[in-house]
Amino acid sequence: MKESCAACHGEDAADDVPALGGIDAYYALLQLVAFRSNQRENEVMNAMVAEFSNDDLRAAADWIASLPRPDPPEGTTNPTTIETGAALAEQHRCNSCHGADYLGGHQMPPLRNQREGYILKSLHDYKASRRIGDRAAMVEIATPLTDGQMTTLASYLANLK
Repeated sequence: MKESCAACHGEDAADDVPALGGIDAYYALLQLVAFRSNQRENEVMNAMVAEFSNDDLRAAADWIASLPRPDPPEGTTNPTTIETGAALAEQHRCNSCHGADYLGGHQMPPLRNQREGYILKSLHDYKASRRIGDRAAMVEIATPLTDGQMTTLASYLANLK
């Protein structure tokens, strides 16, 4: 299982695939259950966990929770992006659910240092109502965002130092 997860979510993963480090076990379990029941659609993940027992899902979630948080990317982020991204995050109250440091929690994913492409893809999916599940509030938050605002917000969150 670990090798399968690391193959897609490891250090060399595509930018639109989430880094798993820093995710709470309970949140990971919620997502794995949603993939198994096809409430969250992703062909690879749906197939990967389709035959997992509840114990398998719990073991996978515990393993995910044991992974270290991702480090911030190397280099510097444009100061305008930081300023504008911080203002957008405050305006849309990202910290009210994802925590003051955007590290997530028991029922929320971490955003800090998550892959930029994954944050951006998630925002687009919420805006287009392709991803709803138990996160209908995200549809409401993402809907008024422009493409530029989503790009700025994703860059800001992914590159927090």
